[in-house]
Amino acid sequence: MERADVSELHFMTALVNVPSILRLGILSHDASRTVPHSSIASAAVQERRAKRTIPGGLRLHQYANLYLSARNAMMYLVLFNPDVTMRVPSDDLTVLRVRSEVLEEPGVVITDINAAADEEPRWHTAGEGLPRLNAGEIFAGSWNHGDFWEKIRRKQRMMAEVLVPHRVRPEFISGAYVASDASAVALSALAPTLALEVHPYMFFRGPRP
Repeated sequence: MERADVSELHFMTALVNVPSILRLGILSHDASRTVPHSSIASAAVQERRAKRTIPGGLRLHQYANLYLSARNAMMYLVLFNPDVTMRVPSDDLTVLRVRSEVLEEPGVVITDINAAADEEPRWHTAGEGLPRLNAGEIFAGSWNHGDFWEKIRRKQRMMAEVLVPHRVRPEFISGAYVASDASAVALSALAPTLALEVHPYMFFRGPRP
């Protein structure tokens, strides 16, 4: 992957969190503890993340985490969790669009796979990390290729993360994707100045545009 391949980064969250994010930024897990918000995170995943520290850096929970593509297995699990009590309707979700310039922020780390994977990821600076990623895999429409283990590996590589120390400042947020017109109306009421795009494909609700 080259720097030119990254036009934006993504952060998935509940609609109701957007007003505070536009004021405070996208906060790390630790920084968000004192801010009222609706979490879409898995408790089991957060337990794994809590145990990880980036060599020479911070604890994983001290970074705000972004995806290169939010249309991934994390999004799928949030929408279609086998435990129906854990599912979040797509109309209640948004994907915030983050300017790629955040990659130049001090201390940014890029992982080669999901940071909560059973196998610990490799941690790189932005300059070192991007060339190690496969744009075709990250922006693919599906991870279901190959045998069982290859599917697992593809899924984890698609969820490579960009980790920003402590928070992503509000000025890096350029807009948001939503799943439907109804969701756009709801988010517009919460954040009237935020640029919105209805993008069903991002939420596994329509064909690739």
